[in-house]
Amino acid sequence: MTEAQGAAMTEARNAAVERASLQQRRAAAPHGSAWVSANAGSGKTRVLIDRVARLLWAGARPERILCLTYTKAAAAEMTTRLSAQLGG
Repeated sequence: MTEAQGAAMTEARNAAVERASLQQRRAAAPHGSAWVSANAGSGKTRVLIDRVARLLWAGARPERILCLTYTKAAAAEMTTRLSAQLGG
């Protein structure tokens, strides 16, 4: 990883933490499992993406992370958001 990539990851991580509410930060904490269930538009996808990003930044292997969703469209949205958050 280049120095610029590392700086971009740090900036993305800090921005994610600042955007999240206290409850969202608790749900996104990388220790243990999490179940996120809430109304549409409440920030579920952001919480999940923040959690996955934190796990990856902490060194978790991607193949050890499981995210489930009901539709292919939602899965594609999660992939797009995670890629953007990780700076890709």
